[in-house]
Amino acid sequence: MRIPARLVTLSGCATGMNVVAEGDELLGLQRGLFCAGASSLLLSLWDVHDETTAELMRSFYAHFTASNDMAGSLRRAMHEIRARHPHPYFWAPFFLTGQLADNKALR
Repeated sequence: MRIPARLVTLSGCATGMNVVAEGDELLGLQRGLFCAGASSLLLSLWDVHDETTAELMRSFYAHFTASNDMAGSLRRAMHEIRARHPHPYFWAPFFLTGQLADNKALR
């Protein structure tokens, strides 16, 4: 399967978790999506809350389509959710990994 996408978002539960296999190889969705051609991924580290995740994704994509800034858009969306739901469970499970538009690695 080829996925030549700039950004792939998996907003479900624990989509960014990996399993360590023999030889300390990390196996997970990240590796498969990068091998398929995705440049950047937006993934979660734990089981997410459905309603606040939907709010966060709407906010992220609204900011992203307006600014073309993945990291800044995620940061703004997280701040918006955090203002209404201060516990990190609601706003902190998501992270970006991969390449920015100018080929600088995301950290």
